[in-house]
Amino acid sequence: MLEKVYERIVRIRDDGCRDCLSVICRMDDFQFNQLMSRLQLEIEITRKYNPPTRPALDPVISTELGVYRGDDENIGRLLGYPECCIRSFSEDTRYAIDEDHLEELAELEVPGDACAVVLPSGFIPCSLRCKEAWERKLIAFADREDMRRILELEEELRRELPHFHIAYDEYFEKIIIK
Repeated sequence: MLEKVYERIVRIRDDGCRDCLSVICRMDDFQFNQLMSRLQLEIEITRKYNPPTRPALDPVISTELGVYRGDDENIGRLLGYPECCIRSFSEDTRYAIDEDHLEELAELEVPGDACAVVLPSGFIPCSLRCKEAWERKLIAFADREDMRRILELEEELRRELPHFHIAYDEYFEKIIIK
């Protein structure tokens, strides 16, 4: 999950950013190593809680990588998003969980113990029925125990990875079912 993002960032830098995200190669080694240390810490903390989906990328890292600055396709690929979701976000300008997503909840086969659908904050799927997003664990059902762990994880991430990004107060989108 987050480990794959880490690997992609390192691979992009090692490849000399030929294909995308030149910002990764423009960083000096100190800045790059600081960001990767933050990501390693986020990975370690997340492992302890074993959430059903991964949290959003640390806000300091996402800011430095240029998330929300216009390279939606390459950022989406870096974050492991399905192509259909990347297109929906960049072409349809679908920037938030909307009424269509909420209507799709009625079409989902919800496990009896599920109390929410969870996604990494900032990930806006083309549909809550997107099979690929479910397979990549970018959308998941959460029961009450999962939700307890998610809230504890978010608290630890806020404490251990402080930041000043005003739009990031949570690492997970939570759509409450019951």
